[in-house]
Amino acid sequence: MTGTANAPLDSAECRSKTEDVLRLSVGELVEFACRSGDLISEHRHGGPTAAEGIRAHQRLQRKRPKGSEAEYRLQVELEQDGQAVALNGRVDILHPQVDLHTPVQLDEIKTTYVPPEVLGESARALHWAQLKIYGFCYGLQHQFTADTPVALKMLWHNLKDKKTYPESREFRWGELEAFTREALTTYIEWHRRWQAHRHAVRASARALAFPFPDYRAGQRELAVAAYRCLRDGGELVVEAPTGIGKTISTLFPAIKAMGETPLDQLVYLTAKNSGRQVVRETATRLHDRGLTLSMLEIQARDKTCACSLGLCSRDDAGICPRTRDFFDRLPEARINLLGKPLLTPEVIAEEADRLQLCPFELSLQMRPWVDLVVCDFNYVFDPLVQIHRLRDTSRQRALLIDEAHNLGDRARGMFSAILKRSDSRRAAAASKGSHPNLHRAIQSLVRALDKWVEEQRGSAGCPAENTAEISTAANFPTEEANNRELWITSLADGTPQKISAAVQKVLLVVNQLWEQGQLPPEDINDWLRSLFRYQVIEQLVAEQHRCVTRAQSATNPDSRWREQEVELLCLNAAMYLQQAYQAFHAVIGFSATLRPPGYIYQQLGWQQDAPYLALPSPFRSEQLGLFLCPYVDTRYRARDRAGEHLVELIARTYQSRPGNYLVFFPSYRFLQQVAERFTSTYPEVPLLLQESGSSDQQRAEFLQQFQSGNRTLGFAIMGGIFGEGIDYVGEQLIGTIVVGTGLPQVNEEQELLRATWEQQGQNGFDIAYRYPGLTRVLQTAGRVIRTESDRGVVILADYRFADPFYRALYPQHWQPHSCRNGQALSDALARFWNE
Repeated sequence: MTGTANAPLDSAECRSKTEDVLRLSVGELVEFACRSGDLISEHRHGGPTAAEGIRAHQRLQRKRPKGSEAEYRLQVELEQDGQAVALNGRVDILHPQVDLHTPVQLDEIKTTYVPPEVLGESARALHWAQLKIYGFCYGLQHQFTADTPVALKMLWHNLKDKKTYPESREFRWGELEAFTREALTTYIEWHRRWQAHRHAVRASARALAFPFPDYRAGQRELAVAAYRCLRDGGELVVEAPTGIGKTISTLFPAIKAMGETPLDQLVYLTAKNSGRQVVRETATRLHDRGLTLSMLEIQARDKTCACSLGLCSRDDAGICPRTRDFFDRLPEARINLLGKPLLTPEVIAEEADRLQLCPFELSLQMRPWVDLVVCDFNYVFDPLVQIHRLRDTSRQRALLIDEAHNLGDRARGMFSAILKRSDSRRAAAASKGSHPNLHRAIQSLVRALDKWVEEQRGSAGCPAENTAEISTAANFPTEEANNRELWITSLADGTPQKISAAVQKVLLVVNQLWEQGQLPPEDINDWLRSLFRYQVIEQLVAEQHRCVTRAQSATNPDSRWREQEVELLCLNAAMYLQQAYQAFHAVIGFSATLRPPGYIYQQLGWQQDAPYLALPSPFRSEQLGLFLCPYVDTRYRARDRAGEHLVELIARTYQSRPGNYLVFFPSYRFLQQVAERFTSTYPEVPLLLQESGSSDQQRAEFLQQFQSGNRTLGFAIMGGIFGEGIDYVGEQLIGTIVVGTGLPQVNEEQELLRATWEQQGQNGFDIAYRYPGLTRVLQTAGRVIRTESDRGVVILADYRFADPFYRALYPQHWQPHSCRNGQALSDALARFWNE
């Protein structure tokens, strides 16, 4: 054995030496302290799937010799550099020592798609590091001496040729101890830095006071309920009206809980960039009052990647130079960023530029070492891009979901996948010259799509026979309905097998390229992501999925190709959301529009006994003038006449008190129709129109027109960027006109939703159309009153708003006034503004 300074201790001795036992898995230790080299493998979503890896492990473990053990548990306690450490892991196969001449042997199984000799050296070294530390743990458990031999074998299993390539090495236990203790020293040095930061955060959190002189109405109630949930665990659903201050009312108690309970980290999800900005501003306000918390804001890869932004160029091998030797430069960046109060994309980018690191990957590497992570929904829920460490249970985390009303639709998209023939043909063309094997594999996928469509056409006779659940495509008000075919099939018997096999074949070729340090054509990256998503989703499909097959005649008369696509469509993601919640100690979902509760719980996977807190508005009812205009019919077939009424209604509203107004429409087409009529009738009033697919700069320019003192009349899309998550304070917006009830467009997805819920004995039309529409309306209306001094009007332009269904769901603070015609609206507006 080595000297007594680092001798192993039993549990009691460790606890007597230090109150803080560092509990660490071998995987965590290796990941942090033993990584070196390039980041190339981090850029891909492929590689052997978890299911493939498990199957390969089980096959090899079943073939182990008699007397050996599979999944042998290793757990040791020791002291290193004055720190008590509990180290644990599981080795794939253990061959115990059978005689004095044969050393103990530990086997580790690693699955690949290529022979081991072509794997990158950094990847091989990382796997060997794990096996070495397993060998150290086993020797410590059995009190080996420094000279005791330990045999280690790496079993590289190639999934392509179904062969295993063993690689054996023998070490003296003292060598393994030296290697492990060096890794532990690296980790412990960092751990102490991290713990010093955590102690400072907890102390400052305990001393933190609410950063405003008083609570608004409902704020204290929300803060108390949030704290109890965060302290005790479980779920909380909160409908908190606009202006109540949801961000501070949830973040403040969460931070207090971090100071007073075992809560380690907060994960704050928001669907909008504006939501992240509010969290940043709130954190800054708390920092100014003494809080030392560190916040990390994770921005989407395409807005962060230096290559995407033109800040660096890939080398001749197509690899970003910022990924070369990434893990060799990472420790310095990690030390520089630890404890900084705001790790915004700008701060991350500055450090990444200094050390020539990939900024997006640097932000992900800092994720475990901050107190508050602010990111989009997909980093927790999306199976393709989720950050798995945000869902591990080794630390106690709380999940705060802002604007939770967006989560249901977003989650259905995350658990759906689509393959298009046209995209696949373009990918094949892009690969033809440079990657012949990949080209052939993609061509096989195109043929599999063709074959599947032919099978649907032959087995169903005609599309309508196979779409009994929904309205036929011809009944949808779309221009493509007359030249397309549609089939809806259940997935009770699994996904289309020939397509699945073809997808797997393509991904096998792609993974072989990656593991050999090569890259597929850059032009097909987006298509490859859709392919990865299809592979992941087909392994997750359940009864809430349908297979939707579409065949579309060529729109270009010069082309003989048909568009064909296969979609694995998720109709309800509640089950997957519920599974994700289980990784968190506490989950709080909040929004201004979470009604009715029964619908929300069904869509978002909340436990039926989770508390539902509905708070009153903090504002006086007389601040908002709410006017119903039931003389307007905005249904699709009545829109020509509706246009005349709307032009007059908009003009009356604007002229009642000129200022900044927004008119929200259900579609761009309807928006353009009314805009043309309005401009023809009132050319003296300039219009500002939201454009489809506008850039971030165009959106900022649009919002810039809504300043106090301006007289801006803007037309925008309901449920879009300008109708949610933006604070128009004071005179920035004095009125909103909501055109129609916001119903989603009628299509096969919404009709499938309707039919599915009706089959379960519920009102499918309400769930698929009216409730989502109401959410859009309430969000849009909530833009007008944002502070105690705001005053403004909301016009609801549609006869359906007077229906008892909608009126029963109006917020408690709404006091609607019905106007039977345009003159009545003008009179009501005059009275409101003159009060």
